[in-house]
Amino acid sequence: MSAGTTAGAVRWRRHLEGAVTPGPVVGPNGTIYAASNGGVLHAINPSTGADRWTYDCGHTDPGSDLSVSSLVLADGTVLWPTPGHELLALSPTGTKLWSQPLPGQPTSPASVDGHRIYVGDTSGTVTAIDLTYRNLPSPAWTLKVGGISYGSVVVGVSGRLYTTADSALIAIDDVGAQGHLSWRVDPGDGITEVSAGLAPDGTALLGLNGSQEWAYRPDGTLLWHSPRVITYSSPSVTATGLAYVGDHSGTMHVFRVRDGTQAAAYRVWTAPVVDSSYRLYYGTQDGHVVGLNAGGAKLFDIDLGAPVDSYPALTADANLIIGARNGTLSAIS
Repeated sequence: MSAGTTAGAVRWRRHLEGAVTPGPVVGPNGTIYAASNGGVLHAINPSTGADRWTYDCGHTDPGSDLSVSSLVLADGTVLWPTPGHELLALSPTGTKLWSQPLPGQPTSPASVDGHRIYVGDTSGTVTAIDLTYRNLPSPAWTLKVGGISYGSVVVGVSGRLYTTADSALIAIDDVGAQGHLSWRVDPGDGITEVSAGLAPDGTALLGLNGSQEWAYRPDGTLLWHSPRVITYSSPSVTATGLAYVGDHSGTMHVFRVRDGTQAAAYRVWTAPVVDSSYRLYYGTQDGHVVGLNAGGAKLFDIDLGAPVDSYPALTADANLIIGARNGTLSAIS
C-alpha cells in the first residue's frame, strides 16, 4: 500500500474513448495503463497525463461495466484483457507481441512468477498460459469452473488459485499439465459478480448478490458469514486482516477477517482503495471521488461528472488514479 494522498487537488484530467470501467494499473516505472470499453489501451505519463503510446485492439463493448485491469510483468510486458475474447501482450513500447483467444471476455490476468499466467473469462473458464518462450505463448491447461464468471483469478500465498463463478467460490491447484479443482463451495446466496478477496492467513472471502459476506478457510470449510447487502465490488484486504467490502446500500463494511466482526462502516459506494495509513478512497454512482481518513472524516470530495464503475489505483508518488463512465481519467494529488 502506498503512503496515500490527502489534499484532493486534481493534478490532471483527460478523456478516453468510451466509459472508463476497467481499472487503471501502475507499472514498475510509474506508467499508468488505462483502457475503456472503447477498446484502446493508453500508456500514460503519470506526471502530465499525456499518452506515451496507445494501442487499439479493434474490439469494443459499449454496454459493458466489467472492471478489469492489465498485468505488467517484470520485463515491462503488458498483458491486457481486451473487450474482445482475447488476452493481448504488448511490449513496453506498445508493440503487439502475441494474443491468446479465449472462450469469453477475459477478466484480470494473474501470475506468481511471470512465467505462467492465469486468466479467467466470462464463459466460466480458467486458462493457464505458459510464457517459457515469450513470443510463443502456449496454453498449458484450461478448466471449466462454471456457467458464467465475472471474477478475476487471484493467487494465494501458497500459489493456489481462487476464482468465482455462478454463485460459488472455487480453489484450483496448478499441477503442471492440468488445473486441479481442489474445492468448490456454494452458499446459494445469489450470483457473484466480484472476485474473491484473500487475507494473509489464507482466508478467502466471497461476496454475492444475496444478504451475506462469506469467509472460508484454506481447506474450504466455512469460517464465518456476516450480513450486508449485495456485494458491489471485490473486497480490499489489508495486511493486518481488515476486509473492506462495499455493498449496494452505499455502505462500506470493514470486517475483521479472523472472526467476521465489523470494525467500522462508512457510507460509500463502489470499489475502495486503502493506503498504509488506512485512508480510504472511492468513487460514487453520483459521480464523485471521495477520500476519508482512518476515522471516517472526509479529506476531499471531487465531482467527476459521471458515475464511477472503475476500480481506483494509487501511484508510488501518492496520486489517486480513477476513471468515470463519461470517459474521463483523473489524477488526484
